Amino acid sequence: MNKSLSFILACVAVWAVANTTTAQTAEPTSKPNYQLFLMGDEMALCSSMAWTHCSDTDWLDGTQMRTDRYINLTDNYVTPLLDDDLWPVHRRKARDDVKMAIEILYERMRSDVVPERSFQEEFTRRATRHLYDSLSEREWNLIVDHLEMPAPQGKTDQARIKLTKVAAKRDIVQAFLQQADLVRGGDDMPRIAIAAVGARDPLTAAQPFMSAFESLGAQVRWLPIDAAVNAAQRTGKCADLDTLREQELGTWKRARVFPELHKQQLAFCQDKLEGPRIVDWADAVFMVGNDANLVRKAMLDPMSQPTDLMTSIYLKMRANKLVVGATSDAMNAMTARSMVASGSSAEALRAGVIAGEAPPFGCEKDNTCPRNMNSESATYHPLGGVGLFASASLDGQFSELGRHGRLLRVAATTNTPLAVGVDTRTALAINVLTGAFEVLGERGVFFGLGAQQTDNAVAATFHYLVAGASGRFSDNNVVDMKLASGDDVVLEEPTTQFLNNRGMVDSLRLLCQQRNSFNLLQKDFRLMVVGDEATKRVKAGGECQVTDARIGITWQPDTW
Repeated sequence: MNKSLSFILACVAVWAVANTTTAQTAEPTSKPNYQLFLMGDEMALCSSMAWTHCSDTDWLDGTQMRTDRYINLTDNYVTPLLDDDLWPVHRRKARDDVKMAIEILYERMRSDVVPERSFQEEFTRRATRHLYDSLSEREWNLIVDHLEMPAPQGKTDQARIKLTKVAAKRDIVQAFLQQADLVRGGDDMPRIAIAAVGARDPLTAAQPFMSAFESLGAQVRWLPIDAAVNAAQRTGKCADLDTLREQELGTWKRARVFPELHKQQLAFCQDKLEGPRIVDWADAVFMVGNDANLVRKAMLDPMSQPTDLMTSIYLKMRANKLVVGATSDAMNAMTARSMVASGSSAEALRAGVIAGEAPPFGCEKDNTCPRNMNSESATYHPLGGVGLFASASLDGQFSELGRHGRLLRVAATTNTPLAVGVDTRTALAINVLTGAFEVLGERGVFFGLGAQQTDNAVAATFHYLVAGASGRFSDNNVVDMKLASGDDVVLEEPTTQFLNNRGMVDSLRLLCQQRNSFNLLQKDFRLMVVGDEATKRVKAGGECQVTDARIGITWQPDTW
């Protein structure tokens, strides 16, 4: 039995249970045009904790809102951090160096309690910089989480969506809210459930989005599902939720830092029907985070079958009564096709892509990389993501991180006919019932068709459409494309770096200048794009849209 069929059968089974345990959603008076928003951006908004994303900071008030994490440098916080159980034997020397570094920082700053920003700034200076660079991502998170003080009671991370610097993010949030409003109908404000399923620290990540939608007049609830909660519900260990966070999420001491949120999540964990009830209440579910693997762990069981909660989301969306949005790499997990999980284009071209879990970030530093892998290894999940989008494999933050190589490598390896990459500051709004889509925001979307590969190369036909364009997914293809013609697309400073930057789409402008091909070189890699008489080219803003062009990327270590 294939995965799609087994998924549908599981949905039907759980739907029968859900119907007997949850209230039925009233029939809306109108229908959304799009049920799925794939956002290539992490969608960081202006908030009291992320004020660097604000165009104005005069509104910040530390007496009324949370503005920073605070680090405690006293023995009560430091001593538990140094416990042998937290540091493998081969990293005990690093642990001892951390102890000395904290003592140095304490002498420098002469304060028991300091803001996290100041702590990190001091840690990356002078004598302690080398140690900072030698720590893995896990080790740095371990340090900060253990030293973090409880969040001030009654103070939250408050967002100001209208002050967010990037206008495209504001527009995408508004467009998502408008579709939720079509579900709700009538005079009531739309109901939004926020799920930080792709975040390492979901208790922190959900807050600014809840505040942002509330500021726009929506009714908002937290949907407190994550990988740790799913594991706890599945094994009957909700009482061990804080310990499971360490294992499943790589977060520590969250019950101490957020005692009230921990209580809410614990109550949610102990009532397996609460998740479907929240979905039944909601007009839209907004999923945030930058880890596709965490989304899978939150919404599927170890056999890659959907949880009751995931099934309720799927069925309500397919009934055109729910809009779902996903940000950044959490977006990758929306697919029913092979799911891109991690890695760089360079490593995908050098070593191929690996079916399996993503390696820990910076794993070379603490020797935690799986066998035959490094922190840049490109990985994918062959059984796909949570199954909301059946047409293609997905990848976010696409052009800005030069992810063409890794996405096409996954598509070619798994014989996936269509692969879609969404740029930052961009969303792809999709009607999952008809296949119709529209590009929103500021930049563009890459559609790779029929990817093929050799040991050191990948190639595909592709389209690149920018904000304002539209089309339709049909039978592993993209049809009825209407290219944008306005000036809303923002021209970026051009670069030729294509492995980790926008070099490919920046150079597409050459095709709109009567060129039929171009070549880019970066290190031992070569990118080639070719157009012909069948290639359509249309300028929009400062960018060039193309359809039916060809892309090839090769690793040629012996050539240059």
